[in-house]
Amino acid sequence: MPTQPSILIVDDEFGLAEMLREMLREYGYEVTLAINGRLALDILAEQKVDLVITDMMMPVMDGGELASAMRGSEMYRHTPIVMMTSLPSAAPRRGDLFNAILRKPFTPDLLLKTLLVCLAEASDSAEGQVETRPL
Repeated sequence: MPTQPSILIVDDEFGLAEMLREMLREYGYEVTLAINGRLALDILAEQKVDLVITDMMMPVMDGGELASAMRGSEMYRHTPIVMMTSLPSAAPRRGDLFNAILRKPFTPDLLLKTLLVCLAEASDSAEGQVETRPL
């Protein structure tokens, strides 16, 4: 029986992170929480994660710094990263750091569809069938 993907949610807003964790668990995902990018890197060193959802603005290490650290690491370079932000659209762009950007507030349906696309793209890449699609 295949295991469900594991997701790391990185957000200093505990209420939002907890709500997302419960929703994703209902859909069968394994979910871990971290309150900043530094703790997220510690978790990544300890366990395999299939996808990271990170807020942009956080203390200690923000989402951009976390994504940069992950992309600079051989171990996490290809792990999909979904950034969620309330910053205006002129702020962070998808670029090489994020597989997708969700503007807050977003619907549960949009989150789930985004996760499915990012996980599918990562799976295709792992199998050598690289396909890029805009979200």
